Amino acid sequence: MKPLKKATAQECLIGLSVIYVAVAVTMNIFCMKALSFGTSVIICDGGLLISWLVFLTSNVIVEVWDERTAVFLSTVAAIVSFVLMVIGRLIVFIPTLPEYAEQEHAFALIFSNGPRTIFASVTAFWVGNLVNAHIIYRIKQALEKRHRDNGVKFFGRAAFSTLVGQFVDNILFMALAFAPIGLSVYEMSWFDIMTAVLSGTILELVVESCFMPFITMPLTRWLQNKKKQEVAA
Repeated sequence: MKPLKKATAQECLIGLSVIYVAVAVTMNIFCMKALSFGTSVIICDGGLLISWLVFLTSNVIVEVWDERTAVFLSTVAAIVSFVLMVIGRLIVFIPTLPEYAEQEHAFALIFSNGPRTIFASVTAFWVGNLVNAHIIYRIKQALEKRHRDNGVKFFGRAAFSTLVGQFVDNILFMALAFAPIGLSVYEMSWFDIMTAVLSGTILELVVESCFMPFITMPLTRWLQNKKKQEVAA
């Protein structure tokens, strides 16, 4: 904890950026695992378990720094995710040693994303995070002009921006990747798509809201105070 306390605000931003990109890339791997909660009402994948971290980190960066920083970071994360997913897909077609046939099959399943899914995943992630950053920043600016900003309002705008951003992310991904338009072998009905979008968005919002009072808000206040102290010095 001592090295963290001594870190500058800029060093903290670098750390948050690393977390953001790492989680964004990992999400695309985890999403290959479909989750079952014993009901057809909730349809989601493994990426749900960490996707809230992306929006949490983005909200902190917007609050402490600005929208431009969050947009830049989202763009970098989207590019890195796209490149790694394409490389992973290409590696599937490279022959392996016979004794590693089982591992090759497992690797192929993980990186079985086709061009349509890769495009859908990267596009949905990028647009959803841009929407999230834009909403929370604009609401923050409006409240600051009226001198009415506080912790409660931060919780509200963070939750609202996450709700909209996650919804845009989910609906874009599901529609672009699985809409029943005859472009892929595996497609879903519009009813199943909307079920997955709504259930996933609600779950992600609930999870992030639970962490806001314990991580997002304290971390934001700590970083804001650190920036002020550095400016004053």
